[in-house]
Amino acid sequence: MKILINQIHENQLKTFCPLIDFYKNKVHYNILPKKHRGLYWLWTDVDFSELKNAVPRVNTQEVPINKLVTYREQLNNIARIEKDGFKIVYNGIGGYKKVPATFGLRERINQEIHCNDYRTGTLNILNRNFKIENWAVSFFDFDHPENKAILKVLNSESPYQDYAKDLEMIWRLEYGTPILCRH
Repeated sequence: MKILINQIHENQLKTFCPLIDFYKNKVHYNILPKKHRGLYWLWTDVDFSELKNAVPRVNTQEVPINKLVTYREQLNNIARIEKDGFKIVYNGIGGYKKVPATFGLRERINQEIHCNDYRTGTLNILNRNFKIENWAVSFFDFDHPENKAILKVLNSESPYQDYAKDLEMIWRLEYGTPILCRH
């Protein structure tokens, strides 16, 4: 598992993309097809002191950024991975479990960026008045041919369904828990 999670980590670093490009300039149309499945990481260069002011909107399932940063910023096992001035602050999984697919990794990442559904647990970056330039994303696409070869060691016909949640947790055990992850 250690070798596998290190390969997943190295490949996700290669997909690092500022949100201004991924979301606003629609680069995601080219780098992550609809209805694919996988793991994702959100990065920011926003200082923790500013994140402490990010209160969730009332009666929503938004991530309580202010509380999580306040409670956790001094803890030892928080992820400390940085790239180009950004630090990982969140990771998750996204994609369909049933066929035909109605939802994917790209769609889940977009929910983290902008979501008006009060029932969805999300960072909801743009509805909190953060500047999109201060955020980035990376991902590991289970359906990309190169990544399918990496996942072969799992010996599964359905590695996303069978292992995505476990791999998300194993990544956190190896690299630290991103400060904004609730669970």
